[in-house]
Amino acid sequence: MIPVALPQLAVARVSGADAGAFLQAQLSADVAALPNGGATFACYCSPRGQVYGLLLVCRLGDEFRLAANRALLPVMLKRLGLFVLRARVELELADGVAVQGCPADPRAQASDGGFQPANLGLIYHLVTRTPGMVEDSGHWKEQELLKLVVWLDPATSERFIPQMLGLDSIGAVSFSKGCYPGQEIIARARYLGKVKRQPLLLKLFGAPRPASGEPLRLRDGARWLDGTVVDSVAVPGETSAETVTVFAVAPVPEGSVDAATCAGRDYRCATI
Repeated sequence: MIPVALPQLAVARVSGADAGAFLQAQLSADVAALPNGGATFACYCSPRGQVYGLLLVCRLGDEFRLAANRALLPVMLKRLGLFVLRARVELELADGVAVQGCPADPRAQASDGGFQPANLGLIYHLVTRTPGMVEDSGHWKEQELLKLVVWLDPATSERFIPQMLGLDSIGAVSFSKGCYPGQEIIARARYLGKVKRQPLLLKLFGAPRPASGEPLRLRDGARWLDGTVVDSVAVPGETSAETVTVFAVAPVPEGSVDAATCAGRDYRCATI
């Protein structure tokens, strides 16, 4: 498959003698354990444990590349910059670097820009931005959502702890590393089992596609569950042109979800 451009993502460089230690102290993943050429997903969280945004962290020697939602990355960099203090770290946007996605290929190496976090079958390439790059038609994004890779945006930032999004299941959270912002709350939710909302993957029929951050009501037998749309994508080639894959956060249904309402619209619905 030809790699597809992911223009919704931007890239930053983190360099300097203390770059690794700085990211280790600020992000939820075990950045210190990354080998050269390795990659991991990570969360940057508020002190209350809520995720500002999902990051793809790639190690290139003593430097790191961070990929995240284009609208959130500058905000996260600015906030990270507040905590540099005397650390020997430089943070900057890499405007000339683009992100491409491609299914996993065992021949891909870090030297050609390929990074495969969490062995999910997804490879991300960091390449020089050039005109005419083939953009994702929706298939790549659907694969990300089905594997719980959800890039938050301004409408969903700082609304969920990682477990509500399932980000702990894709290696974005380490429960054995040292402290980072929000670590105590995230660990408490894990060990006390108090996460009442979890990721829910849905097919909605009779779209338009719901917007991220919208309240979503789901019919679970005789009751209705209140959830939130985190992201969604309409994928060409579905049996219906109006079928949408939705990543939502909601209480776990007891039975089969067969209907939904969002933004004043009614949908037929099925869980994936």
